[in-house]
Amino acid sequence: MPGAAARRRPDWARGLALALVGITGIILLPFGLPILSVERFIAYERALGILPESNEAKAIGILPQPYADMFGWREMGTAFQALSPEDQARAVFFANNYGEAGAVDFYGPAWHLPPAISGHDNYFLWGPAGHDGSVVLRVGRRREDLLQSYGSVEAVGRIDNAYAMPYETGLTLWLCRDRKAPFEADWAAFKHYD
Repeated sequence: MPGAAARRRPDWARGLALALVGITGIILLPFGLPILSVERFIAYERALGILPESNEAKAIGILPQPYADMFGWREMGTAFQALSPEDQARAVFFANNYGEAGAVDFYGPAWHLPPAISGHDNYFLWGPAGHDGSVVLRVGRRREDLLQSYGSVEAVGRIDNAYAMPYETGLTLWLCRDRKAPFEADWAAFKHYD
């Protein structure tokens, strides 16, 4: 009969292992899926003693980067909604990175926002998507620098969100008009994989 007892032990151990994996998965689920409100997530994270992390070598705020990258797009949407219908038809969001571009592309359809373009990562490969630069919304550059590429640059909003990544808050949202050279001509210079 020792063979029967040896057979039962692995079944018991396998069941325990599966239960532990399931419990661990449930505990960690809010870190992979935004199923909690931000306030509850922060409290949950602190209760577990887990500090936010970033996938980048940059400062981190009170949320891990995947959560923090969800903030700031509403301010861009509000600025877009304030444009005239003619400008809305020609406007594009030129994002500094895939996080900004992805947020606009994911949340934007509910606000009827245009898709974002960017020179970062795979967004570079997709190019300017037919946008000529006549009406562009940009975040966080210096006005003087933008005036080198655009005929006019005016502040139309500000991104101030405590939940955003620290380097993506406290930034001016600019409405840029009349790009001096079409995006297509300069697109190679926008490429960055960092």
